Amino acid sequence: MAVLDRISALFTPASKSENTGEHGHRMDLHSGLPFWLVRNGLGPAYPPLGTDVRTDVVVVGGGITGALCAYHLAEAGVAVVVVDARTIGTGSTCASTALLQYEIDTPLHELKELVGLDHAVRSYLACARSIGQLEAIARKIGASDFAYHPSVQYASKASHVEGLRKEATLRNEHGLAVELLEGSEVMRVIPFEAPAALRSSLAAQMDAWRFTHALHAHSAQLGVAVHERTEVVDFRDHGAGIELRTSAGHRIHAKHLIYATGYESRHLLPKDVIDLNSTYAIVTEAGCSEEPWAENALIWETATPYLYMRTAPDGRIIVGGRDEPFRSPALRDALLAKKAEALIQDINGLFPDLGLRKEFAWCGTFGSTKDGLPYIDRSPTDAHSWFALGMGGNGITFSLIAAEILRDRILGRANIEAELFRFDR
Repeated sequence: MAVLDRISALFTPASKSENTGEHGHRMDLHSGLPFWLVRNGLGPAYPPLGTDVRTDVVVVGGGITGALCAYHLAEAGVAVVVVDARTIGTGSTCASTALLQYEIDTPLHELKELVGLDHAVRSYLACARSIGQLEAIARKIGASDFAYHPSVQYASKASHVEGLRKEATLRNEHGLAVELLEGSEVMRVIPFEAPAALRSSLAAQMDAWRFTHALHAHSAQLGVAVHERTEVVDFRDHGAGIELRTSAGHRIHAKHLIYATGYESRHLLPKDVIDLNSTYAIVTEAGCSEEPWAENALIWETATPYLYMRTAPDGRIIVGGRDEPFRSPALRDALLAKKAEALIQDINGLFPDLGLRKEFAWCGTFGSTKDGLPYIDRSPTDAHSWFALGMGGNGITFSLIAAEILRDRILGRANIEAELFRFDR
């Protein structure tokens, strides 16, 4: 079977399930053909767990969040086992457009009204620091496609300009340097007219799928065992640790459990913690200009939901947006063709001279929180369980922060950022 056929087969209706997997809640995360899977293929194979094991930490979820958690723990000398119900990297990771921005979906000037100025600023600074940390890890593990590009957020309408002004003032006051451009100045950073734009030099992009597998390869050299196609169907906290049981009947005995399964963990949490949304993305045909706009910036807008775009290998452009509240995988998927056509019209409206054509399209489900911040904390009910829930548009930076916080908390170390992302904040 050809590689593309094998990838497509993963996402046919017969392979989808809403109610299996981690404690009976593996969900249908996306549909269509995510660009990173098409480009990279299925990648390395990891064996299913075939025996009972004991370890210090078991990470449930082998995507980019779980891979970062395992990496940080292994670097600290902790024994780790990673299990994933799917083929590694074929969940939310392969559907990520991997725009690495420190901006949280809630602007800083609005976030301070929700959580207080100190809390808001520290959250933004943590995200900004995480981009440099991701670069350092990418260099260490040989993930060579990490690249810095500026981030440009443009005002979707004139009434949004004042918000960008407030945002620029507050960020510059707190060490997050940005440039505010208005009127004709905007054309210096994006090749279309907008009332105003905010430019930050601190942003980057990567191939999240490749990065994830490079993390696992490095961690394996440090003794981490990674198992795919290994469903966890039950767990028990017995006071001294935690015991997991797989669908094949094998037991995992661990001192700690980290849930790195994103919003699939929501059934273990209060119902109002996470809201679900569906997002849509396309990638254009190859052959566009190597620099279709200034500095190949990551571009997004102030509207809600917002349009976002980045350049990709082979002269392609990735475009995402047109989000909808999530109702069911079937309803989400039924809108894919319509949403993909709308996205190509959106970008051709901004760049009419490029004559862009869509080649691949996909859709996915993501979780969001009321303040736009992640939840990174101990389970409210199980003393040996931890959650790494990086939600919203910048989940990868949140995943890096989660990996550092959970490593420190498991090792009994202080982490000044831990209080920012608690369940009871």
